[in-house]
Amino acid sequence: MEKLHRKLEWIDLLSLIGLCLSVILIYFAWQGGVFNSREDFVAYVHGFGRFSVAIFILLQILQIFLPLLPSAITVAAGVILYGPFIGVLYNYIGISIVSILAFLIVRRYGHSALEKLVSQNRIQKYEDKLKNGKTFERFFTTVIFLPFAPDNVVCYLAGLSNMSVLKVSVIILLGKPLSIALYSLGWTTLLELIGII
Repeated sequence: MEKLHRKLEWIDLLSLIGLCLSVILIYFAWQGGVFNSREDFVAYVHGFGRFSVAIFILLQILQIFLPLLPSAITVAAGVILYGPFIGVLYNYIGISIVSILAFLIVRRYGHSALEKLVSQNRIQKYEDKLKNGKTFERFFTTVIFLPFAPDNVVCYLAGLSNMSVLKVSVIILLGKPLSIALYSLGWTTLLELIGII
């Protein structure tokens, strides 16, 4: 039990480190004028060359530990930085990895990890669906295919289900492309309409 507790402390530590690094990065980027315009932001990120793609996908993956980093911002950034087709592809890669990782973390560390990663209210809202395996599978599949559904929470919860890693991975990999395309392009359009980007 103590070993599990120490492993779960790593989740807290990674969350704290990720939050601190994000705040520091945003502060220095803001001070450096990166957010002055869309063009400045794109030029800054593309300044990392080939590493910009890895950094972007890593940012998508960090969302698992940074609930303060809304995916609406990162998926819109993908489209802004790399265009509608390649941006959606990179969003798909990053979000698919993070969805499978969310499942695996809870599968490995159980309910204790779930409680560290998801609020109790959100857990209670969906946890009753776990009682019936087939019902949860249908629910999970539906949520993964829908663009604005709470899929991170459901991926965490799937870790407590009896679904296999293969089944969860296949559902995520087949269900995400269309939903991520709609989600990415929808948020980008909305943020452009209201003048944020």
